[in-house]
Amino acid sequence: MAHSPALSFSRVLRRVRREHDLSQEALAAMARLHRNHISDLERARKNPSLFTLVQLADALGMTTAELMSRFEEERTRQHEGAL
Repeated sequence: MAHSPALSFSRVLRRVRREHDLSQEALAAMARLHRNHISDLERARKNPSLFTLVQLADALGMTTAELMSRFEEERTRQHEGAL
């Protein structure tokens, strides 16, 4: 079964947030987003906009390219696991 891009991104966001030892509330404050939005992203209930991607990457001390690279790695891992 194929996984959705939203699920891949949700896993990456949760993993990176935890690597930085941040709560959803702390990340939301740093990214100037609502905590519920972070929660929705981590539960794959919403897809991030370009603005949100930039805000999250900045808050996590990453470039948007680095964040998206992690996303692509997760998508590849999920795809390989589905074969």
